[in-house]
Amino acid sequence: MFTIRPYRQNDHDAVYDICLKTGNSGRGAEHLYDDPMLLGHLYAGPYITIEPNTAFILDNGQKPCGYILGAKESKSFYKKMLNDWLIPLREKYKKPSSEENEWTKDEQIIHQIFHPETPRVFPKYPSHLHIDLLPIAQGKGLGNNMMDHFMKYLIKQGSTGVHLGLGIKNKRAFYFYKKYGMTELERDDDTIYMGLKL
Repeated sequence: MFTIRPYRQNDHDAVYDICLKTGNSGRGAEHLYDDPMLLGHLYAGPYITIEPNTAFILDNGQKPCGYILGAKESKSFYKKMLNDWLIPLREKYKKPSSEENEWTKDEQIIHQIFHPETPRVFPKYPSHLHIDLLPIAQGKGLGNNMMDHFMKYLIKQGSTGVHLGLGIKNKRAFYFYKKYGMTELERDDDTIYMGLKL
């Protein structure tokens, strides 16, 4: 029996684990990183630390097997992410010293910690989200359930729209979001941005 519930502090390690096990365009990324915490530091940690009330866990009764994380106001969240999360996090790592084309996967993430890309902000879609499900929870309609849960939460919070970014090679996710009702806003060489008005 799967249930969706609010994030709790003792879910921290499970959220990081899910992030790693879905961090390769929806597939496992354990073999790509020497430091298993790095993906979580960049893509999950800021949300469960800065805006934990906007984090929800998919639980199968034994353990978390998915999450949906996000922020109500992306612009203010990204400022907090830089000042309250990334800057302190830099004390744990050293900047990559080799040439960019020689960086390992770990060094690519560490570079982003020190030199984060300017996040895209869409005024008509002020909120944003990330959703990841382990294979045990995929193909059961649970992604739709989690999206519905999250949208209801955002509407109660007064949000007028939500967006997300996904890897350009992640065709499965693209069609999932499109079927859900999201429209493509723009894309670049690496990322497709999609949005939904609430």
